Amino acid sequence: MSRIFQVAIRCALPISLALLLPACSLFSTTPSPAKRQAVRDALPYGMDIAQAQSKLSGLGFACSRRTGNYTDESGAEHSSERFLFCEQRPNTISFACENRDQVTVIDRDGTVAGIEVTRGPSCQPASPPPVTRFK
Repeated sequence: MSRIFQVAIRCALPISLALLLPACSLFSTTPSPAKRQAVRDALPYGMDIAQAQSKLSGLGFACSRRTGNYTDESGAEHSSERFLFCEQRPNTISFACENRDQVTVIDRDGTVAGIEVTRGPSCQPASPPPVTRFK
């Protein structure tokens, strides 16, 4: 390798790390206290699960009913026969990643029995725009 190339590599690595590492701090692992409180205020325990889904939709969340595992606010894994999983994407971190707020509503006999509000990065590619055909 030429000496110029070796120097360029040595300089590029620290510069790249200096630019990329601060971006990691943008991936906040907790939702804002105001967001958490707004969700909890909107969903009292015992509320009908369909009404809870409607309330969360009004707060900008897209919800789906699920079964299986979910993560609570402390990061612990749990399992439930039924829960409502809702996701909101409040801000973009880069062209490929977003922070996402998530709400897991535990369903017991069709009513709200538990609420978990979490946040984390989502670096899944967005759906491509629909194809438009010209005639």
